[in-house]
Amino acid sequence: MHPKRAALIAYCDAETGADRGGRIARHLAECQECHERLRRIRGEKEELSAGAAAPVCDPARDWDAVLAAMAAWREGRDGGAASELTSRLQWQLEKYFGAPATRMLRRPGVRAEELLGEANAMMEAFLGPQAAEAVRDDCLRGLVWAGPAREATR
Repeated sequence: MHPKRAALIAYCDAETGADRGGRIARHLAECQECHERLRRIRGEKEELSAGAAAPVCDPARDWDAVLAAMAAWREGRDGGAASELTSRLQWQLEKYFGAPATRMLRRPGVRAEELLGEANAMMEAFLGPQAAEAVRDDCLRGLVWAGPAREATR
């Protein structure tokens, strides 16, 4: 039987344990299809690492965007971004920690920015800083914040 993608990812990250890792290694030695799947996984991981290591940013524009987003949020002009962020965070929290932990953090009245802070702290503690940063970036990617009347901030 072929190992599942999650098992190959764990193998790639040396997180399978000796017994399971040995079984996967023996299977990979005999199965070209799974060997190719592992090669693609390693390529994807390298591509993601390269993208995370070299962010493209314009400090002046990014700072203006942060300030505009903060102002919009305070004034209640988030264009639905807070709701979308909350949904994305809930999905990520459930994926990594399960529904009970998610319900604990997403209590009634908690604002999206509070949830982001609490979720980030939890993910850093359990997943590590780099993984937490990747999850946070994924949650924030593409959200549109309504800025001053003449602009929208991404």
